[in-house]
Amino acid sequence: MKKLYVVGNRSSKSLSPTIFNYWFKKYNIKASYGYLELTKKNFHKKIKEVLEKEDTLGLNVTIPFKNKIIKHLGKIDAHAKKIGAVNCVTNKKTINGTNTDWTGYYKTLPNIKKTKNRKVVILGYGGASHAIHYVLKKRGFKDIIIFNRSKKKIKYSNKTEYTKTYSDLKKYLEGVFLIINTTPINPILKKHLRLISKSTIVSDIVYSPKNTTFLKQFPKNKKIYGISMLIEQAKPCFKMWFGKNPSVDEKMLNAIYKKI
Repeated sequence: MKKLYVVGNRSSKSLSPTIFNYWFKKYNIKASYGYLELTKKNFHKKIKEVLEKEDTLGLNVTIPFKNKIIKHLGKIDAHAKKIGAVNCVTNKKTINGTNTDWTGYYKTLPNIKKTKNRKVVILGYGGASHAIHYVLKKRGFKDIIIFNRSKKKIKYSNKTEYTKTYSDLKKYLEGVFLIINTTPINPILKKHLRLISKSTIVSDIVYSPKNTTFLKQFPKNKKIYGISMLIEQAKPCFKMWFGKNPSVDEKMLNAIYKKI
């Protein structure tokens, strides 16, 4: 029986096992999907051991190992190279990595016209944020402002550019079209709320609970929920591992929503 895992430092909280094990049952696939909860200290040793096992078919990689996994891979595709992060690993003849976070968010993002002059704020600049920034660039957004706890150099920029720190947030929130939280915390404080319009779309990639602390602050705003991205990024992983395009049905959604 082939084995697959979600790997992270809090992976026991992940809903990926619920999603993939549901599909295994639905499509009569003999495989199991569990979690590996690792630390920064033991990550490289443990991941090497897991990938050397013949029954390990693949991994989903989450916080904070999307960059660290790359050194264990034989090949990564063009999207993962540009993004600088891998969330999906296939262990067949060779160990290959890709990034499906970007496709997950691409399919979750509404069809928006006239993106060029619309301002977007991204909160956080880890692996998932890199993928979302990549999506926004592909969708034609030009005015993208990224905030992080500390300054980091921004990818996909034509000039040397750095993230801004959260202390600067209030200077950039007026007139923002879309705010995306990619952190497990809530960087938006009460003093920021009065600056954010009810027409601003708010998005959180955290999926449990569905209505996160960040999203609860915006009862009248249009929302993009994290569970949509989780499901959409899982589909291409399943296709790479088993050659099938999985479908999402009501029974599966009910199983997921019971856990968030």
